Amino acid sequence: MMKKNDSNFLVYGLVIGGILSAGLVIFLSSRFINKSNRLKRERKLKFYEGIDDIFDESGKSNPGDDNRLDKETENGIINELFSRSNSD
Repeated sequence: MMKKNDSNFLVYGLVIGGILSAGLVIFLSSRFINKSNRLKRERKLKFYEGIDDIFDESGKSNPGDDNRLDKETENGIINELFSRSNSD
């Protein structure tokens, strides 16, 4: 049989271990959430930068008439991009 003193140490150890493990879980989960939010923002910015590159009228190269998008095609592409459901 355990002495009364030994059982107190066991209870104290369990309480302190629970507090430490809860702190570790909170720390790691906050890092994961911050990282995932940052990656989500970067993907969103890349998406909009890509759209800007597609429809930039003053691009670095002067496209010929065969490469230019007419207004109807441009609107169709925009509608297609924004009508898709967002998976994130």
